[in-house]
Amino acid sequence: MNLNIRQATAADMASAVPLLLDSGEQLLIDIFGNGERDSAYQYLCYAWSNGEGQYGFKNHWVACIDDDVVGLMTCWHDKLPADFDRDTLSSITEHFGLDQSIDVVMRSQRFSAALHPPLATELGIGHLSVAAGARRQGVGRALLRVAEKTAREHKKFAMVLDVEVSNETARRFYKALGFGEHQHAAPFIQMIRAVPPL
Repeated sequence: MNLNIRQATAADMASAVPLLLDSGEQLLIDIFGNGERDSAYQYLCYAWSNGEGQYGFKNHWVACIDDDVVGLMTCWHDKLPADFDRDTLSSITEHFGLDQSIDVVMRSQRFSAALHPPLATELGIGHLSVAAGARRQGVGRALLRVAEKTAREHKKFAMVLDVEVSNETARRFYKALGFGEHQHAAPFIQMIRAVPPL
């Protein structure tokens, strides 16, 4: 098996967007589809191809086995690019139109209150997803090694992520990799792991 982690490109959309949707399916469907999967998927394709913002390809890494994209992840920290939020909002308003985008932002705010942004000393990990046929092959671990390297580059002492309380499989996976449960705000638990020194 030839596993490679690289920066995502626009051309990864067909494989990466389903993984992006899988990373928080119910949450993303509720926010961007108002309960309809196809609507959420269409928005994520649009946002991915734009490149910038929270769901753009420029802010993601992909894991490939041979030439097939089988995993996805993003990382962020307290010093996001100045245009990050604006780019995310622009992709929403451009895709949905002004009236509908207000509803999308309102739905998003309901969930945002339960998420924990990373502190100045932390690197946030998000959208981590591995294709069903590639699980238990080290793909998730490899993506987290990239996150750890990124954390060191930004002089962070810990990595954090939010996982749904009901997602027992993900919670077990992160615990097996040394993450502990840190903060709870339903429906999420923030998990944390120290960045080990080199």
